[in-house]
Amino acid sequence: MSFRFPGTPGAGWQGLWLLLLLSVATLGHAQTPSECALSLSGRVADHESRADLPGATVVVLETQQATQTDAAGNFHFHLCAGLYHVQVSFLGYQAETVELRLERALVRNFQLHPNAVALRGATVRGERVATPAQPTATLSGQALQQTRGQALGEALQKISGVTAIQTGPSIFKPMIHGLHSNRITILNNGVRQEGQQWGQEHGPEIDPFIASRLTVVKGAASVRYGSDAIGGVVLVEPKPLPDSVGIGGELNLVGMSNNGLGAASGTVEGKLRRLPAFNWRIQGTAKRAGTMRAPGYYLKNSGFQEYDFSAAAGWRKDNYGLEAFYSQYNTRIGILPAAHVGSPTDLELAIARTRPLETSGFSYDISRAYQQVRHDVAKLTGFLQTGDVGRLTATVAQQTDFRDEYDKFRPRNDNLASLNKPELSYTNRTSTGELQWEHHRWHNLTCSVGVAGTYQFNRYAAGSRQFIPFYTNTTVGAFWIEKWQHNKWLLEAGLRLDRRDLQVKRGDRDSTGSFFVDRTRFQYTTPAASLGATFDPSTHLTLNLAAGLTRRAPAANERYSDGVHNAQYELGYDLVPGNGPLAPETALNIGLTATWHDNPRLNGEITVYQTRITDFIYQVPILPPVITIRGALISWEYQQTDATFRGIDVAGTYQLGPQWLLGAKGSLVRARDTRQDEWQIFMPADRAEASLRYDFADQATAHLRQRYVQLGGYAVARQTRVPDNYIERDYKLPPAGYALLGLEAGTTLYWGRLPLEISVAGSNLLNQRYRDYLNRYRYFADEMGRNVTLRLSLKL
Repeated sequence: MSFRFPGTPGAGWQGLWLLLLLSVATLGHAQTPSECALSLSGRVADHESRADLPGATVVVLETQQATQTDAAGNFHFHLCAGLYHVQVSFLGYQAETVELRLERALVRNFQLHPNAVALRGATVRGERVATPAQPTATLSGQALQQTRGQALGEALQKISGVTAIQTGPSIFKPMIHGLHSNRITILNNGVRQEGQQWGQEHGPEIDPFIASRLTVVKGAASVRYGSDAIGGVVLVEPKPLPDSVGIGGELNLVGMSNNGLGAASGTVEGKLRRLPAFNWRIQGTAKRAGTMRAPGYYLKNSGFQEYDFSAAAGWRKDNYGLEAFYSQYNTRIGILPAAHVGSPTDLELAIARTRPLETSGFSYDISRAYQQVRHDVAKLTGFLQTGDVGRLTATVAQQTDFRDEYDKFRPRNDNLASLNKPELSYTNRTSTGELQWEHHRWHNLTCSVGVAGTYQFNRYAAGSRQFIPFYTNTTVGAFWIEKWQHNKWLLEAGLRLDRRDLQVKRGDRDSTGSFFVDRTRFQYTTPAASLGATFDPSTHLTLNLAAGLTRRAPAANERYSDGVHNAQYELGYDLVPGNGPLAPETALNIGLTATWHDNPRLNGEITVYQTRITDFIYQVPILPPVITIRGALISWEYQQTDATFRGIDVAGTYQLGPQWLLGAKGSLVRARDTRQDEWQIFMPADRAEASLRYDFADQATAHLRQRYVQLGGYAVARQTRVPDNYIERDYKLPPAGYALLGLEAGTTLYWGRLPLEISVAGSNLLNQRYRDYLNRYRYFADEMGRNVTLRLSLKL
């Protein structure tokens, strides 16, 4: 396998990438020859004085083993190999929980921060975490807190290798290694998100405030999560329901200066003393933003509003448990009016302008055109311990996605116009179920087998345009994953087989103009296989090699999109004259990750990957634009080719001193259309980010803790790797590269015994005017200008 990157930028970028590659290393874990006599030891000390903390409590959450440190602050455990969460606490100090993978004898020291908050007693339950066979990256803790108020796809861009297909300031679809939409699986609290994936301007219908952790699996994960996951998986994970008796909560407030965004999200949860098996949580979010300001003007009708809530309740015993979850997501999003024009000449003029013809002052009003979306999720999951052998888990879920889209102009008929009905109105209902059995470790082996099924139907309302036809989609699958773990090695192999039945019913007209109903059925068998190996050559270095082979069936929108929506025109593959049969995609993915971790100074990760997709389905612009009764619109059609994706992700930190931390990350993607022997269209440009953080740990006071200030820079190069004769194949050349400056400061203020986290962050501080190649608005408008964000988080 060759990882050659032709078309690399000039010397300046080469120097930047060389610096990143030299300053970010690779990872590992330690091991012992005995399975369940592996030593975990360390020392607990005060972070500021470095004094020993005798009597500190150390708990292994998965096994519930606990001990107290001796007079010198030392602790010691004997455990089986595996992945564990270790919690360290001491009265008057902030508790700390870390994730450790134990393969042989490991020494892990802890330094706790003083805390004026008195700790309450807690009953801790835990389960061993399955060791991932593929590279993963996680946003949690303060890193996640720094994204509060952002959309899910926007927040995920904090992770190297993750970008987003964007439509304005509020719609972000996550892109992993150049792949997006139907190739990225999103799990919302363990439920596969099934919304209206038929638009690149349709963001995930998920409230990010619901999550205590966002995890991205880079690379194909189709064996576990289904054949669509050939690009990766996003896990939106709420924290577990509380195990301690009492009531607690959290309040988050966010405000932004640029668009006047205000967001409030609250959580209340508890556990009853009289019913120790029962626990519960309720959560809600309200968010509203007005007109976005680009440098020099306001972007008309760019506001949005969002109202969400969720509730969960569980009943848990040692050998069985049951949990119910419900969430509802509601949003209204304004669509840029500059995209609605009357003629091809008007469209050319709109694209050529440096700013939209229609601008406005600041307003919270959202007028036509706009989206109105509601998404409901109901889930019931339960587990049963099958003796000492394993555990059986069952999950059933029901989702309903309502989407209404309103054009800029009302119908010409006054009676219809007065009704103010949407031009597109769709309802997508999805039922899913999964049954999984996992057996405990036996002769270094662990196994997971399961079956899963999905039934989905999509309908549009009477009087609505038929953009996507009626369809039903039924999928039944089975999977098997086996892991072998011994000493320095972890090996994993998996197989999956899905059977998909897609039935489509659409109205059409024959050559005489007579109307008829076309009923078409497509059936696919989509196998998937994966192999993975993890090797720990030393205490601080881990190497991971993962490979997968997957087949993905085409979706209904890729076949039959037809018409206008959100100020653009789209045409499905089967409706493009001259196209042959649409074949399923076949993807071969391989990736190598090296991580250097748990070091006092340098820590980091490098991932190198390659994905070959036969019969890759993608969108290309239609030139000249399609002219409809609603005017001349930017137009797209689906095509199919063979493509190869290669790239590098790099991320790391270097501890310059006790209070100085240098961070850097970046990514390269090289995508080729191997059938046409040219670059693939609409791929992310090279990007890099660097930050310098200073912690005022040694100057903390009784009321102020964890004070910090962080300076950051973000640079994106111009995308020069585009198809031949690009100006004849797209409406506008890729925009120039750009660099942005950011600054953030924060602290924790103790309000009595309650910690209030406060941070102020500024982005695009130089108010630079720029456009991003992956933003659909780049044809008409600039990105957001200078923005200052205030975040408050109060834990109750």
